[in-house]
Parts: sequence; C-alpha cells; structure tokens
Amino acid sequence: MADNDDYDDISVEEMDAIDAEVMRSKSSHRPPTQTLPELMIRLALMPGHLARLRRDRTTSMIIEAPSAEWVQPLMRAAKRLGEWTFAHAVSEPPRKSMNGMTISDQAILAMANGGRIIGVTQNLDYLPKAMTASADIRLKIDHPDDELLRQAIKMATGRYPRSMTAGISHGLDYSDICSAIRTGSTAKACVERLVAASKAKSEASPGLEDVPPVEELFGYGEELEGWAKALISDIDAWRAGKLDFSAIQRTAVLASEPGLGKTTFARSLAKSAGIPFFPTSVSQWFSNSAGYLDSIIKQIDEVFAAAAAVAPAMIFLDECEGIPSRANADRHSSWWIPVVGHMLLKLDSATSGDSSKLIVVGATNHPEKLDAALVRPGRLSKIIHIRKPDATALAGIIRQHLGKDLPDADLEVVAKLGVGASGADVHDWVKSARLAARQQNRSVTLQDLFNQVAPPDNRPPGLVRRIAVHEAAHAVVSHVLMPGSVDCVTTISRKPSEGGSTTMSLVAEDAIARRDIEHRAMVLLAGRCGEEVLLNSVSSGAGGGETSDLAQATYMLALVHTSLGLGDRLLHRSSPQEVKQLLTLDPVLAKTVEEDLQRLYANTLEIVRDNATVVERVAEALLKQRHLTGDQFVAICRRAERTGTVKLLGGSNG
Repeated sequence: MADNDDYDDISVEEMDAIDAEVMRSKSSHRPPTQTLPELMIRLALMPGHLARLRRDRTTSMIIEAPSAEWVQPLMRAAKRLGEWTFAHAVSEPPRKSMNGMTISDQAILAMANGGRIIGVTQNLDYLPKAMTASADIRLKIDHPDDELLRQAIKMATGRYPRSMTAGISHGLDYSDICSAIRTGSTAKACVERLVAASKAKSEASPGLEDVPPVEELFGYGEELEGWAKALISDIDAWRAGKLDFSAIQRTAVLASEPGLGKTTFARSLAKSAGIPFFPTSVSQWFSNSAGYLDSIIKQIDEVFAAAAAVAPAMIFLDECEGIPSRANADRHSSWWIPVVGHMLLKLDSATSGDSSKLIVVGATNHPEKLDAALVRPGRLSKIIHIRKPDATALAGIIRQHLGKDLPDADLEVVAKLGVGASGADVHDWVKSARLAARQQNRSVTLQDLFNQVAPPDNRPPGLVRRIAVHEAAHAVVSHVLMPGSVDCVTTISRKPSEGGSTTMSLVAEDAIARRDIEHRAMVLLAGRCGEEVLLNSVSSGAGGGETSDLAQATYMLALVHTSLGLGDRLLHRSSPQEVKQLLTLDPVLAKTVEEDLQRLYANTLEIVRDNATVVERVAEALLKQRHLTGDQFVAICRRAERTGTVKLLGGSNG
C-alpha cells in the first residue's frame, strides 16, 4: 500500500502517463508464472521450515496444490529452494507399474539413502504412501489471495494497482491468472483482465438464458418446489452474510419417470440461485475418456475441481443409477467398487473442505437402484419424487412452451385432454403444432395444438372398442375399491405402442397393508376382466413389458411374500430389485404368486360382472369423446346408480 501513497493527489491522466512509461520498461519485471508459485510457497513456509531446509539435507516435503494446474508451477518454484535427490509432481491417479522400479520404490530408496525428496500434487492420494506418511514438512497451498495478486501485479508491471475488487480471482486457475497479469502491461489493465476473466468463469453455463427461473415452473410438486425455494433463500442469506454455508441443505436426488423435466428443473434452479451449472453423468465419463478406471476417476475429479473453483456452484449428476449399487454384486462389481468409493469421498467433500460450497443434485429414473451409501444423510440424502403433472400444472407447462403464441387461448380443455402426459410430451406437442402452422404459412392455432394432443384415431374400430372397454374396466374397479381415485380415462394414444390409459391418484402411505396391495393388483387385472366379460375374449393388452398390467401385478404380489412380510412367512428373501430374478429361480414362489393372481382375477371378474352396465356406459362415452376427466367419469357412475341399473359394489373383493 505504501507505494501508492505518493500518488493520492495525482490525476487519472497523470497516472495513465506513468503507467504508459512503465509499459515501456520491461527489463526488471518478472512474470506471474515465476512469481506467484514462489510467493505462494514462501507464504506457506514457516520460519522453522526454512531453517530445517537450510540445515537438514535429509528433509522430505510434500506440497498439496490448490488444483491440477498449479502442480508443475509449484514444483518448479520448490526446486529453486534447494537441491532435491528425488522430486515427484503428479496431477492424476498413478497407474500400476507391471515391471521396473516404481515411483514408490524410488522415493523409499532416496529417503533410505539420506536424500532430500519432494512431492507435489493436488490430491495426496496420488503420491506414494511412503512419501505422505513420513513427510517432515507438509504444505497446503491455497489459491492466491488478493494480497498475493497485488504483489504479482507489482512484480510484473512495477506498480501496485490503485484499487482492486475483493476476491478478484474467484474461479480463476493458474492459466487464467497468468494470462491476465502480463509484464509490459499496466497494473490497471491487469486488474481489468482479471475482472473480465472471473466474470466469464462465473457466468452460468451456456443455454441457461432460455431456461425459465424455477419460480415459473409448473407441475413439480410441493416438496420439490419447497426445497428449491428454501435453497435459493439460504444462498441469498449466505451472500448477505446472515447464514453459514454449511447450514444449507444442498444435496438431493430428483426421481421420476423419463420426460418429467428433472434436467430442466436443475438448470432452472441454478439460474434462479445465480450459480454456475456443471452437468455430468456416467455416460459422459466414458465418452470423455478412454474408459479405464483411472481415467473415470480423473473425470470425476475434474468436474468437482472445476465446480469448486467457481463455488458456489451446482454439480448435476444425471442418470446417477449408472453408478451401480454394491449390494447387487456381479462379476463387474469389483471394477466399479473404486469408482463408487471415490464418488462417495467426493460427495463427503462437498460438505467440507475445499468443496464446501457445492450444491450436488442427482437425477434418476430408477431410485431403487441407487447404492444405499450414495443416498445416506450427508451425501445425496434427500430423494424427491416428481409425479406426472395434473391438468392445472399441464396448462401452465403448455403456456410456458407456447411463449407468445396463442396469448388469449383457454388452455384448460386441452390440458384436461392431456392429463397423463409429461413436460417432454408438451414440448413435442407445441413444436409439432408450430411446424403444422409453418407448413401452411400461417400462425399457430388452438386447433393445431388439439390435433397434437388428440390426433385423429386411425386404428380399426374393433381395436378402439376393445381399448375403451379395457380402460373403462380399470376405472370402474378402481372406483369400486378406492372411491375418488380416478383422475382421467382416455383412449388417446401417446405413443404408437400404447392403447389408452387410466390415471389414478392413490394415497401414498409409509406403511401399506396387504389388502391395499391386492386392491391395486385387482385394478391392474381389471382391464383384462373387462375384455372377458364384455367382449367374450381377451387380448394381449394386459401383458408385455415390465410396465404392463400383468407384470406390475405379478411383482407387486411377489413382494408380499419376499420382502414385505405380508405373506405366510416372515423371512425376508430379497430386495425389490431382486424379486424378478427370484420368481424365475423359485418355482414354489412362482406357484404362490400365480395362485394369488388367479384368486384376485376371479374376484375382479365378479366386480366387473356386477358393474358391467357402468363399464359399458363408460366405454361408450370414451368411444364418443375419447377422453373423460375424473369428474365426467364419476358423473356417469352416479347416473347409473340413480337409474338403479347398477349398484357400484363389488363381490368378494378382498
């Protein structure tokens, strides 16, 4: 500061003239590539360390660098402190040596022979254990602070900067800082370049400009919206100096079916919080590397280091079920164990140390596949489920995607038609509606949107009637067993492989009774029963993949006997993930589940026969309208009851 005292009364023009003169004199100026690493090491060295280095020729020293970029520069600076028998700088995980003397062997030999050794790394696990365990001097070097930068600018330009923003190098690494501080430049210009570089590094990721703030999103549910609101509020409080960052609940996993906007929500959250966004995934680790164990670990390190450098920042771990659970061991698990362990350490560091200002958000379509250690408290401790949006939320999502199009349109009807769809479906609807309008050289209309949500049905009439009966039976049996559960019934196909769908709201309870499970299984079996009763034949519509009616009912009932303790035995035999395999391997279990399915199917048939008239009426309404809201469906049921043609009660259903 003293160097500036003589210039307090000098005008800006005069100071610029002095700076210009400084620019013409380069001979005594030193670049930051030399001065910064030296200054950082000398600041970290205690007087006792210097004395020991002068008198003791057998001293061993290790330096922990602030990032990988600083490893080699710090090693070059450390070598100028004296002569070293053995020096090792490493910035990535070491590979196993198949032959010859290893680095560890060389270090041990040098120490045993009384030599002086030094190791530099950003991760102490990369150094041989022999070096870290017996080091006489340990230095942990932090990123250069403002005073060190002032000194480096002075040594490069001949002048201290007149003023400098606090934390000017936030988010900058070695190359960024050294590129900004230049010999032959002025102190003012160096500061301006540092400010510009820090601003560029701290800006949100490209593409977030078009993402709406989280406050304008729809259909994510109270739990997720509440968590996001609290996170944003806490970050604001931290910035204002009112809250310690360690008090912020800042890790979670977003779980849902595909297409429900997990990535969009995470991006919007980063935008609203005003923090950089770092997306990553297991597939990205493999695509960006050779796929070897050390390169995968390096990918993990790089994303955490990059985010930590500009923290607070968000790491978005997409498809986190790609990190396999160690509980489901197979022949590949031994390869993954080090990766899982390393990720767990990184998540631990996200709440302390250099990475203490990271927000880590995971996303998965299969929360049941996550390693238990990954989602324990202190790591990705909160799993938040995202459900499909209801009609109100869907209207908001449609409005969001429409933007300036159809500003005065009432979207309620089209939203009700679309219940059961996802945000990704809405995106496709709007995109296709705009395409149809462009092809006819006109503005988009509400009819264009209707045509996407409910495209013309070109399926054979017999197939459409079967689908209507199938869905009507689902809805009626659900209404009998769980009154008020039906949200909508539709024969509108979202995908070519789909028939129709019945959407229900089921009360989620922490503890569920066997009767509840059996009722849900009966609702799943009802579509097939409807076909048998009203059409005198059944189709393959209830079967198919893992999400089919029969598959869901089968796995649900298998859990009763294997893991929920609701069958004839208390023995816990498998996790939910393993039950499918157990059904294949255990014929006794398969026979028990088949007997349950047959019993519940017979009970469901009785309900459908008792209520065949109302099933027929719902099916007829679907053939005319293609879509029924929950209120419309209930109205049909009530009219049937008032006319006395049906009594909405099942037979022996439990």
